Amino acid sequence: MKRYSLLLFLLVALNACLAPPIKPPADRSGSLQSILVIPVEPPPLEVMPDLIESRLPIYRQNDTVPYDLFLERKIYRNPGGVLIAGLVSHNDIVPEPSLPRIASVADNPELAPVASLAENWAPTLVLAREAAEMLTAGGFKAVSAEQYYPLPIAPGNRTANLAYWHNAIRQWYNGDTSSVDYRSHAKERVDAVLEVGIGTYRIFESQTPLQVLVKLIDPATGHVIGRADADAYPVAGAAPNLLDHEAEKFKKLVTDVGAKLVHRGLADLGLPAPRQARSDQQSIEAVSAAMASSLSE
Repeated sequence: MKRYSLLLFLLVALNACLAPPIKPPADRSGSLQSILVIPVEPPPLEVMPDLIESRLPIYRQNDTVPYDLFLERKIYRNPGGVLIAGLVSHNDIVPEPSLPRIASVADNPELAPVASLAENWAPTLVLAREAAEMLTAGGFKAVSAEQYYPLPIAPGNRTANLAYWHNAIRQWYNGDTSSVDYRSHAKERVDAVLEVGIGTYRIFESQTPLQVLVKLIDPATGHVIGRADADAYPVAGAAPNLLDHEAEKFKKLVTDVGAKLVHRGLADLGLPAPRQARSDQQSIEAVSAAMASSLSE
């Protein structure tokens, strides 16, 4: 219970530390024609209760088993490519991914190729493509880049300690200027750059809190001209079921709910983007109910 209370505290603290939203003036957003969409590196997924309890049931007896003697917190890859920060036993057989060794953005303000993510599933890459499709449907010339924005984390800190990841997310989102010179990355001149990131990203009991963060940047100056966040707390089933069968249900949940949060963020930035016909335009609550029903079958 204490672990869960701490998790809820950290969830509130992360949201409280985010900078206030910025809505661009109507004449500024209305003058945009071409937009480059950049996915931001996502954090690893956090799961509570830890999946070690389903892989090795003996660890459910947390009052009698000394965790520190047998377990280590690591980042490992689900068979579906989802990166998870969690406990790993010395007897576990879970693949540990080779994370791209990227210098912090502050030291090396460059985008990284999406190909460097290898077999890892990156939810922000999916949501960036959703954003580009929505903007295109709204009349913009929008394209999702084949590069992503690495979070400002030193290589030695790219561990299962999620405090490093959360601090980096706040540093990126709260910044008023971009460290990347987008003029050198756009194949053609663009009027704005939309960065799409994730804040809250976890499975807590049967709930899957998700927070999408978007920033609109003037590529000529690097100044942030818009910033918005949107979150949801769908209840769609326990982690072992969501992440089973190569995490197909989890990926669909994040994609469906995330697309609606992206749409909400674009609206807050004053960017007209017709809602995509995903899940027959169901509400987030309806998507959650449908997912929970499929898991119970």
